[in-house]
Amino acid sequence: MSVVFTFVPPATADQPDASFKGHVSGKRVTAASAWRAGFQSWLSDGQGELGAVDLAFMRQSEPQQIVLTHGAGELDPVTAARRLAALQLQYNGRIALRVPARGLIDTDQQPSHIAFWRRVDEYITLLKRLWANEKPIDHEGPFYSIVGGFVPRKGARGIVVPIRMGGLSGTALNVAGKHADIFELAAVSPDEARLLASRVRSAAARHGRQGKVRFALPVVFDAAGRETAASGEVNLSRQPAQAALQLLGFVDAGVSEFMVRGIRKAEDLDAFEHVASFVQNSSARREAAWAANSGVAAGRFDMAAVRNS
Repeated sequence: MSVVFTFVPPATADQPDASFKGHVSGKRVTAASAWRAGFQSWLSDGQGELGAVDLAFMRQSEPQQIVLTHGAGELDPVTAARRLAALQLQYNGRIALRVPARGLIDTDQQPSHIAFWRRVDEYITLLKRLWANEKPIDHEGPFYSIVGGFVPRKGARGIVVPIRMGGLSGTALNVAGKHADIFELAAVSPDEARLLASRVRSAAARHGRQGKVRFALPVVFDAAGRETAASGEVNLSRQPAQAALQLLGFVDAGVSEFMVRGIRKAEDLDAFEHVASFVQNSSARREAAWAANSGVAAGRFDMAAVRNS
């Protein structure tokens, strides 16, 4: 499988959410420098209202995906659907929506964990309907009421925005299985990642979405040893070769994307370029070998069928 690396910008004192504002050796981390180091995707955290996007960054030529973080309930569904649709059209399909496994605390509307996830489910369902429907929709649900909701100028095929989600409970996994294109794992070993991915696949299968979910893992890479992994993150070795071998262990467990935090200096970015290159080349060789072996096996089967016909 192809492996994707997502750059998670560091927070700074003057840019606490660090959305598109990561700094390397006193210089702004550009899309070009991240792209050259092997990052195909860039995470924007703290953009809940979907209105403060760094347009200069998004106009760059590198075809990086922009992952916007937006919690269910931070905007009404119609406003959120319209803003995301406009961004997706304006930036040629490069937007993905990350819905965190936490959100606004509203004791009247979210009195429990189950109610929170029901709200997330209803919110994402409405976004998808608004992106797809050719006519205005009405909706009356436990959390949202819509009359004549509509997203204009979305083209004949509607709008598609990849959905990213996470979570650990059975309720969270059921909602993620229904909606997520990318599931963000919270695991500390390849075996745990494999087990959680299996649970998500089972949840997706219950919604008729077999094979529709890919898996991302948050990791920390810092050659200087300044950063520590938070809960659910994996601390990578400072040595690029060892870090690459760690990541390949997760690739074998089914992970196809790594969300990389901790890069603060130019040397870190340069070091990670070797990690990304090693992982991608090794994965490509493994995939080619698997395809070749599968072809040989299929050929043997066909020959046996011919002999027996």
